[in-house]
Amino acid sequence: MSNKRNFFIWCISTIAFTMFFACNNKLTNTLFKGRSPHQQYEQQLIDAGLNGSTLFKQWIGASKQSILQPISIDIPYLEEAYFAADKPDAVAFIFDARKGEQLQIKLELQTLDSAQLFIDLFETILDTTENQSAIYSADTRDSSLTYNIQDNGRYILRIQPELLSNISYELRITAEPSLGNPVEASAKQNIGSFFGDGRDAGSRKHEGVDIFAERFTPAVAAANGIVSRVGINNLGGKVAFLRPEGQSINLYYAHLDSQLVTTGQTVALGDTLGLVGNTGNARTTPPHLHFGIYTRQGAVDPLPFIRPGKSNPSKITADTKRIGDTVRSINSSNMPNIPLIIAGAAQNSYRVISPDKSKTFILQKQITALSKPLKTITLKQSQILYAEPDLSSARMQEYQSGTQLTVVGEYNNFYFIGDKAIKGWIKQ
Repeated sequence: MSNKRNFFIWCISTIAFTMFFACNNKLTNTLFKGRSPHQQYEQQLIDAGLNGSTLFKQWIGASKQSILQPISIDIPYLEEAYFAADKPDAVAFIFDARKGEQLQIKLELQTLDSAQLFIDLFETILDTTENQSAIYSADTRDSSLTYNIQDNGRYILRIQPELLSNISYELRITAEPSLGNPVEASAKQNIGSFFGDGRDAGSRKHEGVDIFAERFTPAVAAANGIVSRVGINNLGGKVAFLRPEGQSINLYYAHLDSQLVTTGQTVALGDTLGLVGNTGNARTTPPHLHFGIYTRQGAVDPLPFIRPGKSNPSKITADTKRIGDTVRSINSSNMPNIPLIIAGAAQNSYRVISPDKSKTFILQKQITALSKPLKTITLKQSQILYAEPDLSSARMQEYQSGTQLTVVGEYNNFYFIGDKAIKGWIKQ
């Protein structure tokens, strides 16, 4: 058994070295063109003949299960978490994101080796399956991912370490603006009207945001690009359109006091296009910039592009020293007295793993240490101690009739037995 495990560890170490080289060598990396680092690693495990091993099956199972049962979170999000080497695992988070937001995912790793962490982003589809393909993946050399959201919707982020790796990490997910501020950043300004607000007694809706600032404040390029048109119209007064480089959108600047660019001119982020005013149908309002964004399908909300408001996640107040501990739920109607493994901490809650491997959040005040027993029982007949709350799981030992046992948890008609020597499950 020891020789078999040593061989497995040698194989994993060899694969890790190969993966590192592959991701750092352009010629080698072309062998895996179109595959994510996660898929590359899986294929190398298969090529090494490890796909029949229990650890490989657990790793693949955890990967698929995390996608099928992601944990719902709100952005911005911050957590500290831990992956144990002896328990192949993965975690997936599902959240809403809006077109124009720049999703920024950053992980700070703490590990004694050069363990790889695979970070993959998925866009959810109606018939979600385990065979979804990632729309974006982080390079294994980098523990971060930046992605400009293309469509409003639900997204899934999966994080999984390679096999046999102990990794602690801090995860931070924010949504930053994918465009720059269209009004000079140093100027005093505020948004006074939003996308979709009623106009002309409700006969039409506002197709942008109004950024109020002092007259003659510079209205600037929110991206590198080309000025596609400069002109005058009844609603917008003096206007300018900017097509950002590499994007199929048009930025619309209206109510300018004056235009300082010409059609076809190339501009850089921050270059002045004109000065804030109140021309057009804004003559009776204070000076402001009407800023709109147009796609082939029409106007979209500019706010996520310039000010998503999702940059500052709440601090973690739960005790992070308990990450990795096995605890018991208390004062929880849906999880009474269940043993839980703390996998991560966010705000005042813990991300926990239940005996059935499902993951959820529980408040810090709803857990207690396993050292506090529920009760002591005396067996009326001999009982088998199982590794899991399942009669088909491994049998650890047999207790004889009359044995006294300390119960520290319950789940699905099983008692969780805990003492200094051994922990396991018996049928109630």
